[in-house]
Amino acid sequence: MRVRPAHLGVILGALGSAGVTGCASVFGIEEGVLRPIVEVSGSIGKDTTWYADQTTILTGFVVVEAGATLTIEPGTKILAQMEGGLLVKPGARIVARGTKEAPIVFTSAASERAEGDWRGVILCGRAPINGAPSGMRPMDVLPPGIQATCGGTAEDDDSGVLEFVRIEFAGRNKDLPGSPGGFRLEGVGSGTVVDHVQVHRTESDAMDLRGGTVSVKHILVTMYEDDGFDWALGWRGKGQFIGVVMGNMQGDTGIQAGQGTSDAEIDGAGSAPSDPLLYNVTLSGMEDQYGPNIKLRGGTRGRMFDMLVARAGTSGLGIEEAPAQKNANEGLLDIQHSIFANDDNFVDEPNFSASDWAMDPARNNRALSASESGLPLFTNGAIYLSLVTGAEALSGAVAPPDDGFFDPSALFVGACGSVCPDFEGWTAFPDR
Repeated sequence: MRVRPAHLGVILGALGSAGVTGCASVFGIEEGVLRPIVEVSGSIGKDTTWYADQTTILTGFVVVEAGATLTIEPGTKILAQMEGGLLVKPGARIVARGTKEAPIVFTSAASERAEGDWRGVILCGRAPINGAPSGMRPMDVLPPGIQATCGGTAEDDDSGVLEFVRIEFAGRNKDLPGSPGGFRLEGVGSGTVVDHVQVHRTESDAMDLRGGTVSVKHILVTMYEDDGFDWALGWRGKGQFIGVVMGNMQGDTGIQAGQGTSDAEIDGAGSAPSDPLLYNVTLSGMEDQYGPNIKLRGGTRGRMFDMLVARAGTSGLGIEEAPAQKNANEGLLDIQHSIFANDDNFVDEPNFSASDWAMDPARNNRALSASESGLPLFTNGAIYLSLVTGAEALSGAVAPPDDGFFDPSALFVGACGSVCPDFEGWTAFPDR
C-alpha cells in the first residue's frame, strides 16, 4: 500500500478568495480548519484505520488483503480518483461504522462529479456462489493486475460492518470485462452487517449481490443507469426497508433478479439458487425507463412481501424465462401483500400471465394506477419515501417475522410508512 500524506493543509477562506468556493462541498473541509490529505493505493496487508480528521484520496484501486482489517471512523470522507476503488478480499474485513450524525462517505474526487467517476466498493467473501466449483468464482469486474476469487462454503463468513455509509458517483466500467457497480457483494456471508447504506448516482448497476448469504437492511438506492438492486448466482439473504428510486436518470429496472438463461452460470443451475426473503420494499421508476420495475428471470426463487412497485412508465412486474415462471407457478418464487401502481402493471408473456399470477386473490396483492402510489412528489432534488395521508399502502401489509432480523412492527407496504426517520439525516442527493 502507498500512503502519502500531504504536507500542506487547506484553508478554505484563502481558496475562496481564489475562486474555488466549491471545494467545501466536494472535499468536506470546514472553513478555516486544517486537515491533512492522505493518498492511498495498492494493498493493505495489516490492520489500518482511516480517520475522520483527514481527507483520504483513493488514487488507485485499494485492496484489503486476507487477515487485515480496514477501520473507517464515523464522519470520514473518502474521495476516489478515476481508477480509485476498494476491494475487501476473502478473509479480510472492513469496519465502516458511521452514525446518523456522522455518516461515512465514499465519493468522487472530481470538482464536477458525475456517475462513473470511480470504480466502486466491492466485498468479496467466502460464502457459496451458485454454479461455481466448490462455491468459488474468480471475480470478473476488476482492473488489470488485480485478482480475487470469491465464494466458498462458509455461509456465516464475516466480511465486516457497513453502517451509515454513502457511496456516490461510482460504477466506472471503462476497460473492464464487466461492471463493478457502485456497491458489489460477491459471496458475502451472513456474519457481515450491511445496514443504513445509500448508493447514489451510479453508472450501471447500483447495488449488486452475487451469491452469498448476507442480509441487508435500510438500503437506499437513488439514481442509476442500469439496475438498482440486482441479485443472481445464489443470493440467499434477507432484506428489509429497501428503497430504490430511479430519479432523474434513465435506468433499466428497480430490481433485477437472476441471470439470463443464455448465461453459462444460470442462476438456479446448481444446488443453491437465489432465494432471498424480502419485506418492505419501495421501487419508484420513471416515465421512460427501459424495463419493468421488477424483473424476475433465470432460475431465481425468492419470497417478497409488502412491496410498493410504483411509477414505472413501462410496467411494474415482468417474470421472464421459463425457469423463473416455473418457480412462480410452483410457489418457489412469490410476491404477496404488495401494491403495483404503474401506468402498466404487468408484462404478460405468451406462456405466462404475470397479471393473472400476481392478482390471484390468495396473494392479497393490489393493482392501482401510478397516481395512486401514495408516494409524494420528489422536489428540489430530495427524495421522500414516506407515504401521504390516506395512502393505500398504509394498510393491508402482513407482519414480518419476529426472528431477530426483521422488524415485525412494520405494518405498511413499502420501505416507509407515514414517517421515514431511518432514511433521513444521513442520506444526500447531490447532482454533482
